[in-house]
Amino acid sequence: LVGVGGSGRQSLTRLAAAMGEFALVQIAITRNYNREAWFEDLRVLFRKAGKDNQRAVFLLSDNQLVMEAMLEDVNNMLNTGVVPNLFPPDEVIALVDAVGPRAREAGRAGNTQETFEFFMDTCRANLHVVLCMSPIGDGLRNRLRMFPSLVNCTTIDWFPPWPSEGLVAVAGQFLADVGLEPDQRDKVVGQCMNFQQSARLLSERFVTEMTRHNYVTPTSYLNLISTFKALLNVKKAEVGTQKSRFEVGLGKLLQCAENVKIMEVELTEKQPLLADKTKKVEELIVVLSSRQAAAAVEKQKTEAEEAVAKEKADETNAMKASCEAELAQAMPALESAIAALNSIKKEQIQEMKVLKTPPKGVRLVMEGVCIMLQEAPIKVAAEDGRGKVDDYWKPSQGLLADPKFMDRLLNYEKDTIPSQVIAKVRPVIAQPEFKPEAIAKVSAAALGLCKWVIAMEVYDKVAKVVEPKKIALREAEDALKVMMSDLAAKQRALKVITDELEDLELQYKTAQDDKIFAANEVEQCEKKLERAGKLISGLGGERSRWTQMVATLGEQYTSVVGDVLVSSAIVAYLGVFTADYREQAIAEWIDSSKQRGIPGSPAAAFSLEKVLGNPVQIRDWNLAGLPRDALSTDNAIIMSRSSRWPLMIDPQGQANKWVRNMEAKRQLDIIKLSQSDFARRIESCLGLGRPVLLENVGETLDSILEPVLLKQTVKTGANSFSIRMGDKNVDYHPDFRLYITTKLPNPHYTPEISTKVVLINFTITPVGLEDQLLGIAVETEKAELEERRQRLVVENAGYKKEISEIEDRILKMLSEAGDDILEDEELINTLSASKIKSSEIAMALEVAEKTEGVINEARMGYKPYAARGSLLFFCVADLRNIEPMYQYSLEWFNLLFRGSMTDTSEGGKEEPVDRRVATLIDHFTHSLYRNVCRSLFEKDKLLYSFLVCSRLMMSKNQVSAADLRFLLSGVVGAAPADAGAKPAEWFPDRAWTEVVQASLLPAFAKLPAQIKERLEEWRGVYEHGDPASQPLPGGLDAQYKRFHKLTILRCLRPDKVVDQVRALVVAEMGERYVRPPNFDLGACYADSSPTAPLIFVLSPGADPTSALIAFGDASGVKMDMLSLGQGQGPIAERMINDAVDRGTWVVLQNCHLSPSWMPSLEAIVEHLSPDRCHVQFRLWLTSYPSDKFPVSILQNGVKMTLQPPKGLKANMQNTYFTLDDKFFEGPRSAQLRTLHYSLAFFHASLQERRKFGSLGFNIPYEFTDSDLRICQTQLKMFLEEFEEVPWDALRYTCGETNYGGRVTDAHDRITVNTMLRLVYTQEALTPGYAFSESGTYKSPADGDVDFHRRCIADLPDSEAPECFGLDANANITFATAETYGLFASLLSLMPRGGGGGGGEVVSTDRVLEAMATDMLERMPTQSDFYTHGLPFRVDDVRELYPTMYTESMNTVLTQELLRFNGVVVLIRSSLKQLRDAVRGVVVMSSDLEKASVSFLNGAVPAMWAAKCYPTLKPLASFFDDFMRRLAFLQTWITEGTPKVFWISGFYFTQSFLTGTMQNYARKHKRAIDTLVWSFAVMREEAGSLGRPEDGSYVDGLFLDGAAWDLGSNLMCDQAPKVLFVPMPVLWLRPCPTEEARTAATDYLCPVYKTSARRGTLSTTGHSTNFVLDILLPTPRKASYWILRGVAALTQLDF
Repeated sequence: LVGVGGSGRQSLTRLAAAMGEFALVQIAITRNYNREAWFEDLRVLFRKAGKDNQRAVFLLSDNQLVMEAMLEDVNNMLNTGVVPNLFPPDEVIALVDAVGPRAREAGRAGNTQETFEFFMDTCRANLHVVLCMSPIGDGLRNRLRMFPSLVNCTTIDWFPPWPSEGLVAVAGQFLADVGLEPDQRDKVVGQCMNFQQSARLLSERFVTEMTRHNYVTPTSYLNLISTFKALLNVKKAEVGTQKSRFEVGLGKLLQCAENVKIMEVELTEKQPLLADKTKKVEELIVVLSSRQAAAAVEKQKTEAEEAVAKEKADETNAMKASCEAELAQAMPALESAIAALNSIKKEQIQEMKVLKTPPKGVRLVMEGVCIMLQEAPIKVAAEDGRGKVDDYWKPSQGLLADPKFMDRLLNYEKDTIPSQVIAKVRPVIAQPEFKPEAIAKVSAAALGLCKWVIAMEVYDKVAKVVEPKKIALREAEDALKVMMSDLAAKQRALKVITDELEDLELQYKTAQDDKIFAANEVEQCEKKLERAGKLISGLGGERSRWTQMVATLGEQYTSVVGDVLVSSAIVAYLGVFTADYREQAIAEWIDSSKQRGIPGSPAAAFSLEKVLGNPVQIRDWNLAGLPRDALSTDNAIIMSRSSRWPLMIDPQGQANKWVRNMEAKRQLDIIKLSQSDFARRIESCLGLGRPVLLENVGETLDSILEPVLLKQTVKTGANSFSIRMGDKNVDYHPDFRLYITTKLPNPHYTPEISTKVVLINFTITPVGLEDQLLGIAVETEKAELEERRQRLVVENAGYKKEISEIEDRILKMLSEAGDDILEDEELINTLSASKIKSSEIAMALEVAEKTEGVINEARMGYKPYAARGSLLFFCVADLRNIEPMYQYSLEWFNLLFRGSMTDTSEGGKEEPVDRRVATLIDHFTHSLYRNVCRSLFEKDKLLYSFLVCSRLMMSKNQVSAADLRFLLSGVVGAAPADAGAKPAEWFPDRAWTEVVQASLLPAFAKLPAQIKERLEEWRGVYEHGDPASQPLPGGLDAQYKRFHKLTILRCLRPDKVVDQVRALVVAEMGERYVRPPNFDLGACYADSSPTAPLIFVLSPGADPTSALIAFGDASGVKMDMLSLGQGQGPIAERMINDAVDRGTWVVLQNCHLSPSWMPSLEAIVEHLSPDRCHVQFRLWLTSYPSDKFPVSILQNGVKMTLQPPKGLKANMQNTYFTLDDKFFEGPRSAQLRTLHYSLAFFHASLQERRKFGSLGFNIPYEFTDSDLRICQTQLKMFLEEFEEVPWDALRYTCGETNYGGRVTDAHDRITVNTMLRLVYTQEALTPGYAFSESGTYKSPADGDVDFHRRCIADLPDSEAPECFGLDANANITFATAETYGLFASLLSLMPRGGGGGGGEVVSTDRVLEAMATDMLERMPTQSDFYTHGLPFRVDDVRELYPTMYTESMNTVLTQELLRFNGVVVLIRSSLKQLRDAVRGVVVMSSDLEKASVSFLNGAVPAMWAAKCYPTLKPLASFFDDFMRRLAFLQTWITEGTPKVFWISGFYFTQSFLTGTMQNYARKHKRAIDTLVWSFAVMREEAGSLGRPEDGSYVDGLFLDGAAWDLGSNLMCDQAPKVLFVPMPVLWLRPCPTEEARTAATDYLCPVYKTSARRGTLSTTGHSTNFVLDILLPTPRKASYWILRGVAALTQLDF
């Protein structure tokens, strides 16, 4: 699944897995995840799929690929389904055993191998692999190339941005229950879709114009919707509640005023009624008193009789309770007996009846039953034969046979059992055998009968005791009834009396209540009138304001949907954007919302602070250190309102400082990812609910943080949660907060990260910095003023907060009060007191605000100083875009800012403020210049001065951004169609192109016409040695300002621009700003501290070691030095730890060679503290420029650049600086001194010749002092060992081994050896021998080292090109390259957006669209001229020019067409895509984005250059040249093989040369390797020449470094200011090697495709730039032209 993070790849996979009932398997990345952990995860996966036979989906995303080896295993899984060596042998056996039964069922259990194969086949059948890959960057492309199964064995599904239909559908689904009307909800859904698409286009423009990346994904869209849903109802309720409170409060005030009059009338009416009711009450009191006395007597008698009756009733109840208690004892047994009888079944009775000889127990039971039923026994003989005894068995059988036997038992009259029956049965019961336990063993039926007999006996015994008590109870109850009847009669009589009394009392109470009510009404009315007066007097003044607030809140409530919708979009999308982009987006979104009919605030009135901000919270944020500008406030609101944790882009540390202060009370834990225990500390904070500040992160985050970033919490209890970190669950406290900051100024976060956090750009703004610097300035200059202001700010914030709380309390009390608020005296008193307090605070606030206004007015006097500081800081901060080592922190800047005030404080503070501010601005600007310059390379010091100068001019509106951009790029937009050709031949092509471009700017609209009008006068300016000193023709000096004159000079004479840039800086800022201070190691050391390292930023040829050792010795400090490299990190760490304690110095050299250890160095430096470090300890670092060097060290350390001396004189002085006469001691010291001087000149010449670019050397070699020292040693050694000077040995060791060992280009090697022959020659031993034609540089007379130093001191400060053997025009080449280099660097600091200097501002999109359209129109697919189309139809051309043995040019033509077709297709497709992208039809890809930047800068896009032939032309010239080449080929097709070939028109020039050589070889039947070229420069014009018999005529070559004398037909020196001269037609004629002839004065001139000359060896074996060497006749020796750097070019740079 290929798509950016947040596009739904994983969510869709989870959904699909759930629908298909697949188990989803993902790996959990831990801090120490390694290959073994990866294999274990794979084993779990394969066991699930193969052993458990469960269908599974393995989901793996590219951000989980912590090792590339993981992809190799995935590649194997996809290809074969097997990961080699995944299972060790013992696990294989266990798996075979586990799947054995299933394998046998499938008939595949023959052996272990076959069973394991069955296991793997099961894995293949059950396992689905889903890979989530991001197309951002080169990662996916490289992985697909390395692991082909990712393509061959997968189904690739792209996840493009959601279409508008999808966006609408998703929003419609999520917002279905949001509580809006259907029509309004549809509008909101449509606007959400618009926000997503608009934000995506804004991100594309952001990266095009600012090179800042931001990704808008479906996750962003879902965040927009969720934020809107969360905020809408909250905001509605908030505004609605506030509005309701104001409405209620206003209503209460109006109602109170209306009720006052009504209450006054009521008071007059109610006073007479009160007197009447009082009289009636007094009359009732007399009657009631007499009746109460009589009733009291009757009541007393009745109460006495009631007491006697109650006592009697208590006795009776006690007797009754005693009887019932004794009866209750017998009831359980009786109930048990009844239950037993009921359990007897009929069969059991029958069984007993038929017994002949029943058991004794049965006989006893039946005997007892017979006795109880009074059944007579029969007499039978006794068992011993002695007489007769009673036998109850026979009667028993009769009873058992009786059908009503059981009824008789159940209905037995237990209360009237005869006493003789009881006396008779008791002996039977007393027998041991008559126990229920014994009977139960014999018969179940007998058991029930046994229990019945026993129960009857027990009941009778109890009944006999209770019966007398029952009789006594009945008598007592009868007596009580008579007594109670008499008592009831008396009570009735008493009730009649009592009722009459109660009636009287009720009449009295009613009258009394009426009287009290009337009195209360009168009193209440009086009080209400009093309260109403208080309320009206206290809150009456709020009436108009509350009325206005109700109206305002009503408008807000109406606008809440639109405002919250736009605010949600800001929170979801705009955190990463800068202020101007936010403003544009917000204005566009508000406008589009209004067009859709969504109510909202107008753009002018809308602000995020108003909609989502809390004023009290914002004031607290400000007090904690949040900058007060609107952007910072919005950033804080976005952070607080977003559902994601914030990742703050904070290069100046503003957000870091604010978060530290804000969360300090909550025990903020500050963590870095570089700390080994960071995961453990985060786990601790998660459980404790403490905030975490994860600072200084890079462009990637540890994958172990992913669950925290995504807030993947799991509920584990009613109020408890957990989260999984790595391989374990951690408690999650709801109070946990995570803040992430990065110091990277322009980080590129992938969508996988940016969708998990909310990116917030806290990069300080000019307004915010200006406010801070103003505070610093006033705090330093007027400490008491700033202190007072800060105090007032806090007090005012408190006052406003208290007023707000009081008003809220008043409104809350009014809204919660009843219908009549005048009833609540406490409420009125509270309202009154609150209003009094509010008035007092308001007065104090008014006084404080006036005072604050006065203070602010005084502060504003220092605003120009703060504004200058803000401007300068952004100049300094932007330097990092030129060189990664140019890093400066805001803290360092603030120290310098304060330092200027301190350094100029003596007597300065008493000056008038305007003079004082002018002094501060001047001092600080230069102080910053001095400090910055010591950390800049020489080439960038003037750049910095001009950068400051130009921005100062822009701040004063003296220069527009468009004017500055043109000065730097020479491009404005698409050239006008009516531009016309250049007005004269002398006018350079590039100059006229730029003049035409300049005319697109309002300031230069008439410039082309003005030049044409006075062409000769302009020629005089162009050809003058100092054109800037000449007045502009036609009196135009008054029309064009100095800056505009510089622009015109750029067009005409770019070689003179740098001097005029310097002059402009002097004119605007002063001489000091073009004279950088000398390097002072002592001053740099003084600015350092034990915690601030000193950093040497090196350039080739520079080595600070000797100077540093000398400085250390002078300071008396021990120094340890270590050159970093592989494995040196731990040693360096030990050295630093030791030096921190001992107070020594540590020098770590070549930090750029150990990039992997740089994070460790950063951590070491961060932990250096003043408390721990010895006061003398210093850490010195040396490094070449590297983007791996820690930014924090660069920002906080003292940076120093070190470069070898510039200039031939300075270079020679450096060579002699450390020499002494001891080196020259020996028998041949005179020769040694002279030749050493020659060697020093040679070394200096090599170093300085490089500045002339390709004229000097094709490749700028880094010759070092070590090369010189070796040559010095060898020179001395050879002179001591040989009697004669061994010139050949000296030249070889020096030119081929030492210096020559660095030279890789053959032509450069010839140059080096030619230079060497001038100094290593016998003539050099003669005093006065000239090293150049001028004689300025010559061999001195013999003398000591001091003498030679004096000779060098007499040399010119700046050398002329002739001393290197170059033409004077070489200075033009050098100066022009210097100009373009300076401007290219400055251009990289310009924003990519369009700007204008007046008139209509043309947007970059319109410029790009116009340029693309113009180029497409010039490159038709078919036309009358391009008869074979573009791209060319090669097959058709082959029919016209078939492959022929005798004509190789046909093959050359078709090959060239194929090459150019590839370029045509690329250019046309990219132009169409670019045009569609700026129109918003397609997405702006990274390649198109780079192409658009190139277009705006007038450069050839990299995507074209990669496919095209080598070229250095700007875009417009390149396209003209490209179309000319296409026309050349079309003409060849149409008109036949050219007579004279335009050699510049070939893509692959070597194919043409090979074709020409082949034609000759085949014609003359010669082996091609026996042929060489011969050359002839033709005097005839190209048009008069026919096709030669052999070889080819070519034109289109240009001489660089020389000219051609048409008269003598020889090469000659250049004319002044003519850098390139067209060559006449050249005849390239092959000839046999033996026929080749070379004259002594012939110069072997190399031919190159571009002026860069250097190239690389391509796969064809040919150089990408070098073509061939041609022999040209000259009047001078070849060495002359070699030193001049003469070459021929097939094309120019313009």
